[in-house]
Amino acid sequence: MKSILNKTVLVVLFCILAFSVQAQRYKNNISDYKVPLMSGSSKLIESGAKLLTADSLQPYFKAKGYSPVNIELGTMEITPLSPGEIYRKVSEATVIVSSAGKCNEINDQGKVCDRIHIYPASGYIISSEGIVVTNYHVANGYVTKYNKDSRDAWVVMLKDGTVLPVVELLSADKANDLAILKIDTQGLELPYLNIATKDAEIGDPVFIVSHPKGYFYSFSSGMVTDKFSEIKAGQYRNTMAISADFAAGSSGAAIIDQFGNVIGTVTYTKTLQHSDDVSKTQMVLKATIPSAALLKLIQEGN
Repeated sequence: MKSILNKTVLVVLFCILAFSVQAQRYKNNISDYKVPLMSGSSKLIESGAKLLTADSLQPYFKAKGYSPVNIELGTMEITPLSPGEIYRKVSEATVIVSSAGKCNEINDQGKVCDRIHIYPASGYIISSEGIVVTNYHVANGYVTKYNKDSRDAWVVMLKDGTVLPVVELLSADKANDLAILKIDTQGLELPYLNIATKDAEIGDPVFIVSHPKGYFYSFSSGMVTDKFSEIKAGQYRNTMAISADFAAGSSGAAIIDQFGNVIGTVTYTKTLQHSDDVSKTQMVLKATIPSAALLKLIQEGN
């Protein structure tokens, strides 16, 4: 009897250990995300498929003048989630948004560069039909004349490494730094996030899954620290400051409440320095666009 009991305990401990090892897997940001993004983008470009190039998009890209977006949005979630549950849910609907292309420049050895250049940012899915939200400045970074080497395709990569092409820019709002994209889902049923229909309040908890400086699918948390209006692109906009960390590469990521709803979108950081010594950083303001601006863009256009 004691022998059977000992074996049972060993089996249970083995299962717990195996589960822990699996749950605590350390990702490799290069092999798990950067390499699949480059190779998937390369396959799309070399496939001969009609892609939304920077040159083809540029004449239609504008700061305002877009019609409402015809999509059916989900309803707000009301059941609180643990941080782990939030991460699992949000990460599946968080994407990497990137321009991709070959610069075709000739190096010092006289060889043509055939490397795929990518510039990853963040975004999130709001419809299973392939509607993705990111920043206006991410879209502008693709079409601008300063982008010399990644103009062949605009792509979105899912967490599992699937690379899908952006086929249309549905809407954009420079003042609120928002852009809404349509991707070719290739028949996939995509996970998506619901958008909050009421503003978050100062003190409310917030969560972010994003890609700061190539640390793909990083998770941070904090709270709403301030709500203020500011002038951007010649007009006032509402801005929500938070304490959760994000950085370059997080542009376009969703700000999430404790129920898993989108309450905002990352827009910028601003370093606040000492007035007597600008070399001394005192804090970093982390600004986001409240979900009300996204809902208005979807429902009314701009």
